[in-house]
Amino acid sequence: MEALTSEGGLVVDPNVALRGSYDSEAVARAIPAHWVAKGMFFSRLSEILGPDLEALASKLDAPPRRGRYTAFLDYPQRDYERLTAAAARKLYPNLAMSEATRRLGREDFEVFGSSTIGKVTLAVVGDAHAALLMTPSIYKKMAPGEYTFEGRALDDRSVRFELQPSYGHFAYPLGQFEGVVMHYGVRPRTVVKELAEHKLRLDITIEER
Repeated sequence: MEALTSEGGLVVDPNVALRGSYDSEAVARAIPAHWVAKGMFFSRLSEILGPDLEALASKLDAPPRRGRYTAFLDYPQRDYERLTAAAARKLYPNLAMSEATRRLGREDFEVFGSSTIGKVTLAVVGDAHAALLMTPSIYKKMAPGEYTFEGRALDDRSVRFELQPSYGHFAYPLGQFEGVVMHYGVRPRTVVKELAEHKLRLDITIEER
């Protein structure tokens, strides 16, 4: 696993794969049981898993009724972590888990953007910088929990995010932010830092392709 530092941090290029793995079940167990996420994101993962979802059901805190997730119902974030890991292994069997989950995370913005609320929200957003600044409010609507997620502009091409507590590997939120930027046809450059236990900072700079 890439080592994060409190000094310079890890500089991440979207075209360079992450290395290393992590214990996804340990991550899932660390997430508070009452933290939830909207079913629209689960649906994408269940489609990827297909019949493999049934085999995973016994490990889930709240298996979906009849094997289907409902878009705006709430489901445990613990289960989202488990489905993410399983879908990542299925889609990208030759990649390290960190890189595989990063790539899944990149697709979240498209999932949100294709929903009715997403279309309404993004109708007033004109570029990657503005979309990044809206991300914390979107995140809190789609995945409620007792955490702080702050974003502020460093300049007209850079945004700083701080997330606490952050229980999982940084690869997934990294992928989510990269997906926001790449949606607008530009390239993200990210510096990832672990400021303290379970406190994550990502500085994202928007570059031309």
